[in-house]
Amino acid sequence: MKPICRVVVLASMLILPGFVWGHGDAAHVMGTVTAMEADHIVVQTTKGDSVSLAFQPKTIFQQNGIHKKDARPQVGDRLMAEVTKKGLPENRDWVATEITFGTPKKKP
Repeated sequence: MKPICRVVVLASMLILPGFVWGHGDAAHVMGTVTAMEADHIVVQTTKGDSVSLAFQPKTIFQQNGIHKKDARPQVGDRLMAEVTKKGLPENRDWVATEITFGTPKKKP
Protein backbone atom coordinates (compact mmCIF):
# COMPACT_ATOMS: atom_id res chain seq x y z
CA MET A 1 0.00 0.00 0.00
CA LYS A 2 2.81 2.45 0.79
CA PRO A 3 4.36 2.31 -2.71
CA ILE A 4 0.98 3.10 -4.28
CA CYS A 5 0.49 6.12 -1.99
CA ARG A 6 3.94 7.39 -2.85
CA VAL A 7 3.22 7.10 -6.58
CA VAL A 8 -0.10 8.93 -6.20
CA VAL A 9 1.47 11.73 -4.15
CA LEU A 10 4.36 12.07 -6.59
CA ALA A 11 2.02 12.15 -9.59
CA SER A 12 -0.12 14.82 -7.90
CA MET A 13 2.93 16.95 -7.19
CA LEU A 14 3.97 16.78 -10.83
CA ILE A 15 0.55 17.44 -12.36
CA LEU A 16 -0.89 20.14 -10.05
CA PRO A 17 1.56 22.96 -10.96
CA GLY A 18 0.56 22.60 -14.62
CA PHE A 19 -3.01 23.52 -13.78
CA VAL A 20 -1.91 26.58 -11.82
CA TRP A 21 0.44 27.85 -14.56
CA GLY A 22 -2.03 27.03 -17.31
CA HIS A 23 -4.40 29.71 -16.05
CA GLY A 24 -2.01 32.51 -16.98
CA ASP A 25 -1.85 35.93 -15.33
CA ALA A 26 -5.58 36.67 -15.44
CA ALA A 27 -7.60 37.50 -12.34
CA HIS A 28 -11.35 37.34 -11.78
CA VAL A 29 -13.89 39.96 -10.79
CA MET A 30 -17.38 38.94 -9.66
CA GLY A 31 -20.22 41.27 -8.78
CA THR A 32 -23.10 43.42 -9.97
CA VAL A 33 -22.96 46.11 -12.67
CA THR A 34 -23.61 49.55 -11.15
CA ALA A 35 -22.75 51.80 -14.14
CA MET A 36 -22.39 51.31 -17.89
CA GLU A 37 -20.54 53.36 -20.50
CA ALA A 38 -19.54 52.65 -24.10
CA ASP A 39 -15.96 51.69 -23.23
CA HIS A 40 -16.22 50.42 -19.65
CA ILE A 41 -18.46 49.26 -16.82
CA VAL A 42 -18.32 49.76 -13.07
CA VAL A 43 -18.87 46.67 -10.92
CA GLN A 44 -19.60 46.39 -7.22
CA THR A 45 -17.75 43.24 -6.22
CA THR A 46 -19.02 40.61 -3.82
CA LYS A 47 -16.65 42.14 -1.23
CA GLY A 48 -18.30 45.57 -1.63
CA ASP A 49 -15.50 47.25 -3.60
CA SER A 50 -16.23 49.24 -6.75
CA VAL A 51 -13.97 48.52 -9.76
CA SER A 52 -13.90 49.84 -13.31
CA LEU A 53 -13.49 47.32 -16.15
CA ALA A 54 -12.41 48.62 -19.56
CA PHE A 55 -13.41 46.83 -22.78
CA GLN A 56 -11.03 46.07 -25.60
CA PRO A 57 -11.85 45.01 -29.18
CA LYS A 58 -10.97 41.39 -28.31
CA THR A 59 -13.18 41.24 -25.20
CA ILE A 60 -15.48 38.19 -25.35
CA PHE A 61 -19.03 38.56 -24.04
CA GLN A 62 -21.24 35.67 -22.93
CA GLN A 63 -24.84 36.32 -22.04
CA ASN A 64 -26.37 33.46 -20.05
CA GLY A 65 -23.59 31.16 -21.29
CA ILE A 66 -23.98 32.01 -25.00
CA HIS A 67 -21.31 33.96 -26.91
CA LYS A 68 -22.92 37.07 -28.39
CA LYS A 69 -20.83 39.62 -30.25
CA ASP A 70 -23.16 42.57 -29.65
CA ALA A 71 -24.26 41.70 -26.09
CA ARG A 72 -23.28 44.04 -23.27
CA PRO A 73 -24.10 43.83 -19.57
CA GLN A 74 -26.61 46.31 -18.22
CA VAL A 75 -26.95 47.95 -14.81
CA GLY A 76 -28.19 45.31 -12.36
CA ASP A 77 -26.72 42.32 -14.21
CA ARG A 78 -24.49 39.94 -12.34
CA LEU A 79 -21.18 39.14 -13.95
CA MET A 80 -17.93 37.27 -13.72
CA ALA A 81 -15.06 38.81 -15.66
CA GLU A 82 -11.61 37.51 -16.46
CA VAL A 83 -9.38 40.57 -16.23
CA THR A 84 -5.77 41.62 -16.72
CA LYS A 85 -3.60 44.70 -16.28
CA LYS A 86 -2.12 44.41 -19.82
CA GLY A 87 -3.11 47.36 -22.03
CA LEU A 88 -4.72 49.17 -19.12
CA PRO A 89 -6.13 52.59 -20.10
CA GLU A 90 -5.88 55.54 -17.74
CA ASN A 91 -8.52 55.82 -14.97
CA ARG A 92 -9.48 52.12 -15.13
CA ASP A 93 -8.76 49.34 -12.64
CA TRP A 94 -8.72 46.37 -15.05
CA VAL A 95 -9.07 45.39 -18.71
CA ALA A 96 -11.69 42.67 -19.27
CA THR A 97 -10.71 39.84 -21.60
CA GLU A 98 -13.89 37.82 -21.09
CA ILE A 99 -17.18 38.79 -19.46
CA THR A 100 -19.93 36.32 -18.59
CA PHE A 101 -23.13 37.94 -17.38
CA GLY A 102 -26.81 37.35 -16.79
CA THR A 103 -29.85 39.18 -15.52
CA PRO A 104 -31.02 37.88 -12.15
CA LYS A 105 -34.53 36.46 -12.07
CA LYS A 106 -37.09 38.66 -10.40
CA LYS A 107 -38.66 37.31 -7.23
CA PRO A 108 -42.44 36.89 -7.40
